[in-house]
Amino acid sequence: MKEPSAEDRRPGAARDGTPLPSPGVAFAPDYPRRLERLVRRVAAARGRREGHGRTGLSGVGEEFVGYRPYRPGEDLRRLDWQLLARLDRPFVKVSRREAGERWALLVDTSASMGLGRPGKLQLAAELAGGLAFLGLAGGARVRLIASSDGEELELERRCELPAWLSFLEGLAAGGERGLAGWAGHPRLAGVDRLFLVGDLLDAPGAAVSGWLRRGRELDVVQVLAGEELAPPRAGAVGWVDPETGERLELEVDGAALASYQRGLEDRIGSWRGSCARHRAGFALVRSDAAFEDAVAEVLGR
Repeated sequence: MKEPSAEDRRPGAARDGTPLPSPGVAFAPDYPRRLERLVRRVAAARGRREGHGRTGLSGVGEEFVGYRPYRPGEDLRRLDWQLLARLDRPFVKVSRREAGERWALLVDTSASMGLGRPGKLQLAAELAGGLAFLGLAGGARVRLIASSDGEELELERRCELPAWLSFLEGLAAGGERGLAGWAGHPRLAGVDRLFLVGDLLDAPGAAVSGWLRRGRELDVVQVLAGEELAPPRAGAVGWVDPETGERLELEVDGAALASYQRGLEDRIGSWRGSCARHRAGFALVRSDAAFEDAVAEVLGR
């Protein structure tokens, strides 16, 4: 394994204040109830858009279940013009008949996802759980995939909640394999909607094209820790390498800090711009955000 550069080392806090990785996932006891409330929250928002708090229909006799991005060549009469005006992205209504899509949520479980308080993997797991729950509620089949070892779980019913919460709690941040190696992977063939959830530190924004397929909807979610978005000020800083656990004592000056911040802004901007050019969704969320707010950010609601 190559020696990580100073730019690759991420803050993760030990008893002396040194940031430490938080590699595991643990759901709070109220997490299942929050999932149910999330479904009601999304349904209520949908009802308000349809007018008078009523869930609308997306066709004669067809039950309305949600939205998806407009696909080139579709009938423009299916566009939701209010959403287009508000979000500047074209969406069409989805009926129950159309809802049997295949979703995949690819969660980055590489070592860098253990950083933060709480760890990035914790928020990624909560977010993936929320998106999966909404997908199942809309009639989709959902697969959860861990990036590091490729372990996966396929879901068809919300009653399987205990099994997939156990799966997510079994995830641990470790190793070097993030999302980059999954671009174009045959196990993602046939997926109608793909969510990438991770810190995106192992691939440039231009790599987004590797996950695109004809007719596929792609959503990219970048999860970063507060320490990464607002690093300590210049001075003596203790760091822990997420892969080796090695503690590093660094003297960070203003120039190094400014260089790091510019590099991070460039990387975020690269992903945001590339997603916009390819009509893919992009959301940047902090690891200490409430997962409900993160889901809302991802879905643009």
